Amino acid sequence: MDVQLPVRVLIAEDDPMVCSLHVQAVRQLTGFTVAGTVGDGYELLEFFQRNSADLIVMDIFMLRLSGLEALKRLRSRGNTSDVILVSAGKKTDLVSRARTLGAFDYMIKPYSLQRFRASLENYLEHRMRLRDVREETTQEEVDAFFEIGHRPLGQPEDDETLPKGFQKETLALVEGILGESGSPTALEIGEKLSISRSTARRYLEYLAKKNRAEISFEYRTSGRPLKRYTAMGKK
Repeated sequence: MDVQLPVRVLIAEDDPMVCSLHVQAVRQLTGFTVAGTVGDGYELLEFFQRNSADLIVMDIFMLRLSGLEALKRLRSRGNTSDVILVSAGKKTDLVSRARTLGAFDYMIKPYSLQRFRASLENYLEHRMRLRDVREETTQEEVDAFFEIGHRPLGQPEDDETLPKGFQKETLALVEGILGESGSPTALEIGEKLSISRSTARRYLEYLAKKNRAEISFEYRTSGRPLKRYTAMGKK
C-alpha cells in the first residue's frame, strides 16, 4: 500500500492557545506537517471541500458544530482521514461514539505534551505498518496490525500465561538480547533471531506492557523516528 510522508495534520480547535501548542508540537516531530487549522466543525467541513489531510487532531466540544457531529458528516461524505480526538469529556458514551466513528486515539484534557507526542508517534508507526500490508497477508500480520492482545476474557492482566501464538523460548531470546544489547529496534531483534519485524515487535510490546522493557524514540534529521527498546532498569 502506498503511504505518503510527511503526514499532513489538520488541527481543529477553538481555543487559540491550545491550537498554537498543537501546531508547534506537530512541527517539531519528524514525519509530520501542518495541513491547516480550523476553529469549529463548519470550518472543518469547508476545509475538506478544497483541501485534504491524512490526520485530524480535533476537539470534541467546539462552537457551532461539535467535533463528533463534524466527523459524522465527514464519514457520510466518504472522508477516511484518521482522527485523534481531544476533549475534557470523560463520559464513556463519548469514548464509545469516538471509537465507532473510527478515532485512532482519544485524549482527555488536560493532557501532557508527552502524551500528545506519544499519540502522534504511535499513529506514525501505525501508518508505516500500512506500507507493509500486502494484497494477501497472514493472521500474524493482521494481529500485529490491529494490535490484538489475545488475552482471554476474564484472565487477570498479570497472569503469567503468554498471549496466544507466543512461544516461551522466543520470548526468552528476545528478552535476552535486550539484556545484552543497548536499545535495539524491532527490526534489529528480528534480524538477530531470524523472525519478522512484526513478530519481534509483538514480543517487545508485550515486554513493555509488562514493565520489563522501556520504549524510546530516536529522532533523525530525515525519515520517521526509530522506536527502540531497552531492558527495564538498564540505561
